[in-house]
Amino acid sequence: MRKSTSYIKMRVDRLLSMLLILSKREMVTGKELADGEAGIPIASIGGKGGGYYLMENYQVDNLFFNKSEAHTFMAVLNNLDLLFGKNEKFNDIVLKLENTYKQEKRDSDKWSIQMSHFSMEKELKEYLFLMNQAIEESKLLVFDYINRDMEYSEREVEPVQIAFVSGQWYLVGFCRKRNDYRRFKLVRIRKLRVDTSFHKRETSWEEIEKIIEESYSKRGIEVTFRFSNRIGEQLTEYFSKEAIRKTEDDHYIVVAEFPYEEGLLKYILSFGKECEVVEPLFLREELKQYVKELMNFYNG
Repeated sequence: MRKSTSYIKMRVDRLLSMLLILSKREMVTGKELADGEAGIPIASIGGKGGGYYLMENYQVDNLFFNKSEAHTFMAVLNNLDLLFGKNEKFNDIVLKLENTYKQEKRDSDKWSIQMSHFSMEKELKEYLFLMNQAIEESKLLVFDYINRDMEYSEREVEPVQIAFVSGQWYLVGFCRKRNDYRRFKLVRIRKLRVDTSFHKRETSWEEIEKIIEESYSKRGIEVTFRFSNRIGEQLTEYFSKEAIRKTEDDHYIVVAEFPYEEGLLKYILSFGKECEVVEPLFLREELKQYVKELMNFYNG
């Protein structure tokens, strides 16, 4: 009996797109799925007892990763193990991938990811584990929090999400003290513990994001900076390109919004003599006073 081979040619990402389309909509037309010709190597045997089968050496798990992709993903996971080593689901994912793809040792050396904070390397792993546990089991998190005025207060929070934004870890949740959703910087959290269960609120993630952004904007101010040419090329490390404008005298103007708190003054001073606050005027005066008080430590 002669074998004949046929291929349904399509990239794997198109197949996954089909699945996503069908999962989100009750009915789609044949035209909308016309691109859904799966690039899976299918062979056929004609005649009595014949049929279709996957080509030799082709595995179903190849639908998701090829060898190079899997090795890259595993290298990333190995670097994240420091943070999620106590997370059972994370460990299960690693084990499944390791069993499916035999990773060469040198692949793990291609990536280096450090997502811990230098002042909380020991606490970070434990805190992420407790936060993840509380989210999955719908349990309160109780902790001491240092606010922007350097004051400690105990918080009871119904956790929603763990976020890593701009190099910092955050806990997002409903704060019972503030009676609203808030984002807590992990480096300001102390004595974190998991408490009693709570009933989840029917609030969408879009609503939560909007509430948090509105909270920040209420205590935020728009600041105009003037930077020297010397630091100009590095400004994209700190601000979006849209906020930066070069002047005719080779200086740079940046307009950005910040929370109005003491940390803003410290942030501005981190640029040293390369930065000048243009507006608002009251912030210029506060900065002058802050520098005077700072100088008193060295002139006394």
